[in-house]
Amino acid sequence: MKRYAYVSLVLGAIALICALLIAGFYMMTNPFVKMNEENKVRDTYTKIYSEYYSSEDVGFIEDEKGYIKKKDIAYDKDGNVLGYIYTTSGKNSYGEVSLMIGIKDEKVVDVEFLVNTESFASTVNSYVKSNYPSSSDSVIILNPYQGNEEIYVDSLSMDELDMIDTKCGATFGATLVKSMVLAAITEAKGEIIWKSSPIKKH
Repeated sequence: MKRYAYVSLVLGAIALICALLIAGFYMMTNPFVKMNEENKVRDTYTKIYSEYYSSEDVGFIEDEKGYIKKKDIAYDKDGNVLGYIYTTSGKNSYGEVSLMIGIKDEKVVDVEFLVNTESFASTVNSYVKSNYPSSSDSVIILNPYQGNEEIYVDSLSMDELDMIDTKCGATFGATLVKSMVLAAITEAKGEIIWKSSPIKKH
């Protein structure tokens, strides 16, 4: 009986030590993880607007599907408005996609991935590069009749966005991306009611 009690105490002590080590490791690394996430967000802001300096969170946005998580006004160093930046996120049975979408003058000027865990992630990436403006837009299209063709997507209006075909090797992911971009530009055009919260400077 004493032997079992001793073994239980030893196992309990080992479990406690392991738990403390894991907690300590988390506490040590968590600030670095948060800092890396903040740096990634800021880098993405700069990809969308090269003159980005600061932003303001304009509040909680309500859209029908719940895609829009955040809306910021982007400024340059002189305080001039560059445009809006929407942070969106959505899921389907194949994974999750989070985007940052730049909108200026009611046009989509940039779409950048934050998260892409779709089963066919590389196909979704290629689809976005081929159909939406982004910081990595130089897309080579193989044309058997005219040779290789380089295309560049500058900006998209609502009508142009509506015409984008989502049929590709990752149709569900492409549809999810298009739905999120449509939600952002629809809100930017003032066609979605949103509730404001206290403005936060970044």
